[in-house]
Amino acid sequence: MRGTYILHLTPAGLTAFSVGRHGVAAEHAFPHSAEGHRDFETFLSGLDGAARISLLVDVPDEAHHIEPLPFVRGRDRRAMLSRRQDHLFGDTPFRSHLSLGRESDGRRDERILFAALTRPAAIRPWLQRIVASPCVLAEMTSTSFLSQALAIPLQPASRLFLFAHLTPAGLRVSCFENKHLRFSRLTVSSAPGPDSDTTFLVDEIRRSYDYLLSQRALPHDRPTVACILVADDAARDALQAAQFASPGLTLQPVLMAEASAALRLTPPGADANSLPLLIQTFATRRPRLPQFAPTDALAGQRLQRQGRIAGALAAAIFLICLGSAGLTLLEARGKRSLAENSLRQAAVLEARLVDVIGHTPALPQPLENLRTTLDMLQALAASSMGPEPALHRLAAALAPVSGFNLQEIEWSIAAPGAEPPAMRAATQTLRVRFDLPSGTDRARERAHQARSILAALDTLAGAQIQILRQPAETSGSEPLRVAASLPGDTSPQLEVRVQLPLNPP
Repeated sequence: MRGTYILHLTPAGLTAFSVGRHGVAAEHAFPHSAEGHRDFETFLSGLDGAARISLLVDVPDEAHHIEPLPFVRGRDRRAMLSRRQDHLFGDTPFRSHLSLGRESDGRRDERILFAALTRPAAIRPWLQRIVASPCVLAEMTSTSFLSQALAIPLQPASRLFLFAHLTPAGLRVSCFENKHLRFSRLTVSSAPGPDSDTTFLVDEIRRSYDYLLSQRALPHDRPTVACILVADDAARDALQAAQFASPGLTLQPVLMAEASAALRLTPPGADANSLPLLIQTFATRRPRLPQFAPTDALAGQRLQRQGRIAGALAAAIFLICLGSAGLTLLEARGKRSLAENSLRQAAVLEARLVDVIGHTPALPQPLENLRTTLDMLQALAASSMGPEPALHRLAAALAPVSGFNLQEIEWSIAAPGAEPPAMRAATQTLRVRFDLPSGTDRARERAHQARSILAALDTLAGAQIQILRQPAETSGSEPLRVAASLPGDTSPQLEVRVQLPLNPP
């Protein structure tokens, strides 16, 4: 079956915990024997290939060493750490390191905590079977580093303190400085119930305190707090009574129920050890812990991670392709709609063209029809003409004459009428009225000026002149066609109608 499993390894054997939606549950326990190894192989063979396994090692054979090293990065740093690990723990492949930050003075070296599981024989039989199984080894870490997730929330204001808790492997005492692990020690008790043995707890905590004091890891001038996880009130009262026999060391017992409430975890029930809290923390909070597994043992995890990355990339590429296909489909639909609209417009234009062709007379047309059409076009073009060309011609013709008064000009244009084809041409008409000198003593001057004006108008090319009104002095000798003078005139006037073609010859 598929899922996530946490394997707790102790010197006595291995316990498998399954992690599900409803929490963490103990599945199987396998003793450290040939039969236990066979049962463990059977258990692993029943798991799915996607099952992820985390190995939590809780053994006393664990070494810690803090050393300042020059601060370098990249490939040089990896090579330096590898050489130092080979020098410190050359006989075990289960080793790791953790940076504790840089020093504040001097050349500011980097403080490195080197850690190793120094008894590979207790781990290899289990690890080899995990690697050979269809499951994937996700990580391998130790209880000493995992206990940091329990200790730091319980002592958030302490810069340096001890933390002691019981596990099925025994009593583990750890030292934390600035929220980082500095030292850890596991003591396996031969007593059947070490949780009820207050003397055992106090002695082991005192022994760890004395060792750290001799190594100058703990201060001499102030007491050190030792936080202890206990199961019930009786154990807490016994530890509080025993702390007076430990000068320089302040014991601070904390109930499991109080610790689980502070950490927001499920209470461990009647269990006297902290393993349920450790497993819950490991399963739910997933703290980043040092990795002790060799590189070849994590090949399955790398392949699974690469598979997930490849799957994510494939899903992203699929979504991109799907989006591109959707956009292409929308664009194709838009183009098809545009093409259909273009076809409909072309069909409408084609129908109009067929209708125009149907109403267009066949060629060649008779000459008379073409002339009529041409005259109509000329009249249409002339309908938008103004009087400027005709007035310019009139002014040019009257330029030689002087001394007259131009009283009124009326311009109009006439379309071709029902005359013969030769006469069907549009003309423009100028109706011009002149004021002549008045008085009986100026009759000769009036006649001379009228004749001069008529002679000047007669020079207009293609003009037809008709006299509408003239003085009496010029009516008897006028060579042009003269109209009758209007009765009732009081002032001598000369009024002439001049018809001009639109296009002068």
